[in-house]
Amino acid sequence: MKDISDRMAEKETVREESISMSRKVIRLSKNMIHAIHAGEDCSGPRKEMQKAISKMDMSQPASLDAMMEYSEAEILLAIVNGTNIPSPEDLGIDCGSWLMGMADAIGELRRVILTRLMESDLESAKTLFVSMDELCEGLMVFDVPDAILPIRRKQDVARSLLERTRSDLLNATLTFGR
Repeated sequence: MKDISDRMAEKETVREESISMSRKVIRLSKNMIHAIHAGEDCSGPRKEMQKAISKMDMSQPASLDAMMEYSEAEILLAIVNGTNIPSPEDLGIDCGSWLMGMADAIGELRRVILTRLMESDLESAKTLFVSMDELCEGLMVFDVPDAILPIRRKQDVARSLLERTRSDLLNATLTFGR
């Protein structure tokens, strides 16, 4: 019985550590996204986040939200910087979390585009919109049951955000074109 008790205690310890690391990664992801929006250097939160991710037990359910936030931040950073979007393998995470993070990155891209429009940077906004459109198009090809990946709602939201952003870009083009 002692052996079984020890194994259960070890599982509980791993679970608690995973929850703690997950919270840290989520907090750092939000910091990184904030830095991207503010045009600040995000290398500090990014390095800390990557270090925390490397310590996580990815098989724990608590890790899924953290991996989703992590992928969202990394995808947003790549698009804003004009670099290649990292794959799930590049980030060391599962495909489902990566897709969910990609879906959330679409909303963050809208925020960046609106900021660029408010700064009268129409060309940059248009370039980012092309990436937003590509992400949305890529997201729409997935038709899986919610039991496998609850992505349908995020697809609907992404489609709506894309169309609203398209309308905002059209209005800005007409306004700046005068």
